[in-house]
Amino acid sequence: MILKFDNRFFGEALKESSKALEEDCLKNLQLLIRKECLGKEYTGWMNWPKQKGFETLKRVKNHINLLGQPYDTVVVIGIGGSYLGTKAIHDALSHRYQEALALSGTDLSTKPIVYAGHNLSETELIELFDYLDHRNPIVNVISKSGTTTEPGVGFRVIKNYMEARYGKELASRRIIATTDPKKGALRGLAEQNGYHSFDVPSDVGGRFSVLTAVGMVPLVLAGHNVDALLKGADRFFNSLYTGVQEGTLERLEAFDAIRYAAARLAAWNSGFRVEIMAFGEPKLAGLVEWWKQLFGESEGKDGKGIFPAGLNCTTDLHSLGQYVQDGVRNILETFLAVEETRCTGTHRIERSLRVPSGNPIDELDYLEGEYISTINKAALRATEAAHHEGGVPCLNLKLDTISEDSIGYLLAFMQTACAVSALTLGVNPFDQPGVEAYKINLFGMMGRPGFEHARDKMAGLK
Repeated sequence: MILKFDNRFFGEALKESSKALEEDCLKNLQLLIRKECLGKEYTGWMNWPKQKGFETLKRVKNHINLLGQPYDTVVVIGIGGSYLGTKAIHDALSHRYQEALALSGTDLSTKPIVYAGHNLSETELIELFDYLDHRNPIVNVISKSGTTTEPGVGFRVIKNYMEARYGKELASRRIIATTDPKKGALRGLAEQNGYHSFDVPSDVGGRFSVLTAVGMVPLVLAGHNVDALLKGADRFFNSLYTGVQEGTLERLEAFDAIRYAAARLAAWNSGFRVEIMAFGEPKLAGLVEWWKQLFGESEGKDGKGIFPAGLNCTTDLHSLGQYVQDGVRNILETFLAVEETRCTGTHRIERSLRVPSGNPIDELDYLEGEYISTINKAALRATEAAHHEGGVPCLNLKLDTISEDSIGYLLAFMQTACAVSALTLGVNPFDQPGVEAYKINLFGMMGRPGFEHARDKMAGLK
């Protein structure tokens, strides 16, 4: 199995409640598959690889193969679902110090990806330009509308930088737009300036878009094996759809997504309001950030939803660990573990480290000769047991390894579990009405026409 669900530290009462909720989750899965659920117009991500994914990938690869522009760095401009999935995958599969190694001339298997348009920091943009001055960048701007403030501002200044450096004509060949297929400001800019463009599918929301051209374009540009990523997701959907059609889902690996959704709902019904995703491998930090947006925006409505947070084990055990162990008992903890870590350095060469012999004064002789990865896995399991003993219900999701296919499987697993969990909770998984509140205030503070009411409300706070 690529991903295994384990609830041994969940608690007997919660296990029983979770089991009782599986039938409701399955009913909502059926509605999701039949596109009869809340937000049905945004369910195009379901079974995406088989429906449109592999076909879209061919078009993306064809364009990039014919690009004719040498580049060594990919700049992704986007916010939320327009960049989090790409960053999650790239960070998981790339060398941690890739950008520094690239500057030193080290030949890497993938190219660095850097990000803009996900905040409004002037400092970050200036420092990004300092970096790009030493690189040969290609830009992928991602926005369904083209009018979102953060990526819009980011693209304005980066477009200006690219045109000043390369000239307008050559810069236009170095900018790729991923946007609405028919309308919107970015679609208009792409047509006006001659940018090659790919579609953000009209039936896929941002946080569910990582396997579409939104994630494909930058990942292919960076040199990742997106075929394997899609095949991993396709394996999950094949298992899911086959099981539903044949009535054998409970015996197939995809059913673990239903078990996870039901377990979260059981925890919610029992008063647990925070879910911490704990991970022992730092390469998974980006995936946890993606997961936080996925569940936070999908479930956090109408006064409902478990708040998603992350915990880097063992690092955060020396800061947040005390609270998780002994604080308020409203926390559910899910451990994202890896069975086999493949430590790849430059040129994808696998390496490993054992604890060497040393001075016994540090009292670590008992670890001599152990692989550090073995100790790390043991620490994660020891933490799970300790937190369970402290009154925290714990779930465990274990990947067989960190690879393109396993990550693709995990993405499809989480998207399905999230949609089913939100639907069973009684909220629309695919809208995000609360995201607009700060934007309206910002428009008023900065004088956007048509938002005078917000300007008056925010007067004096600029």
